[in-house]
Amino acid sequence: MRPRNRLNARSGFTLIEVATSLSVVSVLLLGLSSAVMIGSYAIPSKTDTGIADQTVIDALNQYRSDLREAVTIKYRSSGGGAEIQLDMKDAGAAGSPLSVVYTYSNISDTLVRKVDLLDEVIVMSGIISFTVSLSQDGPDANIAYTLLVTSDTIQKIFEVHVALPYKPEVI
Repeated sequence: MRPRNRLNARSGFTLIEVATSLSVVSVLLLGLSSAVMIGSYAIPSKTDTGIADQTVIDALNQYRSDLREAVTIKYRSSGGGAEIQLDMKDAGAAGSPLSVVYTYSNISDTLVRKVDLLDEVIVMSGIISFTVSLSQDGPDANIAYTLLVTSDTIQKIFEVHVALPYKPEVI
């Protein structure tokens, strides 16, 4: 036998090794791309439904803020909808609202917000149900619980729990 010359010896991969590694890499890339596609559905997008969800969240944040500043609450519900009237704490600043009224109409499926003497503003539409429950200690409310069911959103059901720091009187 002749000793092999290092310069003449070729190092490299065989055809089977290359084919096997390419197939393994392609399977891994396929799995990664499907995971990215599935993950992309979990991220809210700027579609109409995603915008509707954000609109509801923004409106409920305003509603929560209004409830936290209320000193009296008047809630009425009927077969045609519901109304919650909030008399606000005097903030002593110009432009601070004195009264905020939220009106839900199950005929038009809208929630309307009216501040003082300004015009009504539709803050949400496509509402199926709007329910308010107040936890009371005598005539004063401690916690407000609101359940909102919508038709045009991804989430469909929104719950709002609000601790009421000024313990508003329920009328």
